[in-house]
Amino acid sequence: MSLILSLKKERGFTLIEIIVYIVILALISLAILVFINQLLGVNETTRRTRESVDNARRIIDTIAQEVRHADSVYTPTSSFGVSPGQVSLETSRDVPTDEDSTYVDFYVDNNGVYIKRESQTAQLLTSEKVKVTNLTFTNLNGSTSRPAVRISVTVEYNSPISGPKNEVTLKTTAVLRSI
Repeated sequence: MSLILSLKKERGFTLIEIIVYIVILALISLAILVFINQLLGVNETTRRTRESVDNARRIIDTIAQEVRHADSVYTPTSSFGVSPGQVSLETSRDVPTDEDSTYVDFYVDNNGVYIKRESQTAQLLTSEKVKVTNLTFTNLNGSTSRPAVRISVTVEYNSPISGPKNEVTLKTTAVLRSI
């Protein structure tokens, strides 16, 4: 009988062994949780950056395309070198019926960039997840080359939840088409 009891004692765990196993398991679990938390943080930062870049690229591409098709820059309603800037373009593209030309405006309102075509309602170009902190136009009207507009836009992620702003600045220059 004492042999059976001694075998049972050898097969069981002591309280100290159980505590050591629990501590090791807790440390491994903590390391896994820290890794998962960091992975989620990197994923959130990447998502915010992608949203900012996509919106900045959409703004730059849309404005540059309109500038390339414009006949001229309408300077009385354009503001250059200030932020937020505004540019008004005179164009013969997508004109209303019985018109030879029309105007297209780009401007910032409520932290979003809008495109406004003459006789149409303004359209928001940006997502509501971002805010435009800078939109600057520079009129490059040189005497030796065709007129051009330099566009600079800065977009940051806009979230009520704290986290990185993921500010992105893109710049381009678009040349007006030859008349």
